Amino acid sequence: MQLSSSPLRRPMTAAVTPLLAAGTVVFTPGDSAVRTDDPAGTREQATTEGQVLFFDDFDGSEIDTDKWVPGLHHWGRDNNGVVPENLSVQTISDNGQDIGVLVAQANGDQYDGPVRGIRSTDASYEVGDPRRYTRQDTGARTGGLVWTKERFGAGRYEVRMKTLPRPGGCSCIWNYYQPDGDDYTEIDIELPAAGRADGADWSRWAGFNSYVAPNDAGATYEDVDLGFDNHDGEFHTYRWDWYDGVNGSRRIEFYVDGVLRTTQTETVPTSPAQLWVGNWAAPWSGAFDYATQYQYIDWVKITTLNDENTCVAGETDTASTFPLEET
Repeated sequence: MQLSSSPLRRPMTAAVTPLLAAGTVVFTPGDSAVRTDDPAGTREQATTEGQVLFFDDFDGSEIDTDKWVPGLHHWGRDNNGVVPENLSVQTISDNGQDIGVLVAQANGDQYDGPVRGIRSTDASYEVGDPRRYTRQDTGARTGGLVWTKERFGAGRYEVRMKTLPRPGGCSCIWNYYQPDGDDYTEIDIELPAAGRADGADWSRWAGFNSYVAPNDAGATYEDVDLGFDNHDGEFHTYRWDWYDGVNGSRRIEFYVDGVLRTTQTETVPTSPAQLWVGNWAAPWSGAFDYATQYQYIDWVKITTLNDENTCVAGETDTASTFPLEET
C-alpha cells in the first residue's frame, strides 16, 4: 500500500454537476438502450450481509431505467463526455456460463465510428438534458456509464466487472452528493489510479478515495498496488463497506475480490448519494492510442451492514449548478 499525493488528482465530482432528481424526466437520445420493466428476482434479494436495497444483474435486453440513468454528461478537459450510445446490455460467456452484462464502450483517438461525443455548453439545463450539450464531430475520447436514480447511504457497495483492458480510460465506481451548504459525499474506486497509467505496472494500481468536501483538505487519496494485473480480462469484485457512525464506527473499508486493501477513517461522509458505474476518458488515465475497448459490468449490489438500515434510498435534491473545474 502506498499513499499518493499526486498533484494530478482532483475530486472526481469537482467536475460533475448535481444529478437529476429522482422522478424527473430523463433525457435520452433515441439510440440509447433503456428499460422500463423489472426483471423478476432482481429487486428483492437477501444475503447474510443484510437487507439488499439495490440489485441489478443486467439479465434483460435493455437498461432498467427504473433504477438507472444512462449517462449523458461532460466534465473535465481533453475528453468528449459520456454518451448513452456507448452503452448496451448483452449476453456473454463467463467460464462457460451465459450471463447478462452492461457493456460500457470506451473510444480512443483512433475511433472513427458513428458515435458522437458532447461538450457542456449551457449549464442552465439539468445534467442529462441534451440542450445542455453540443454534439461534437467525433466520438473519440468518449465513455459510457450509468448512475442510480436514487440516493443510498452507508452500507456495502459491490460491483462485479471486467475493467477496460488497457490505459486510456478510467473504469470507475463512485458515489456523489452535494446539496446546497457544506454537506458533501464522495467515495471512489478508480482503475487505474490517477497518475499511475503511464507506468509499466499501471495495471496493478487502484485508487481508493473518500471525501467530506470537494477539495484536498477534505479528502483522503490512496493508490494501492493490488499485487496482480487488475486489467487481465477477468471479472473481479470491487467493494466498499461504508460505516457512518450509526451502523458501526466511522470508516470505509475497500476490498478487491474479498481481500481488504485499505481502511480510511479521516474523511468518512454521512449523507446518502447516487452511485455512478462505468468509464470516462479521464485525462490522467493514459494514452488513447486505440479505437475501441470495452468494460463489462456483471452486477451491482447495495446492502445494509450490521442489520442497521441506515442505507436508505432517498430522492435526489435538485441543486444549483456546481462549477466545472479542469481535472
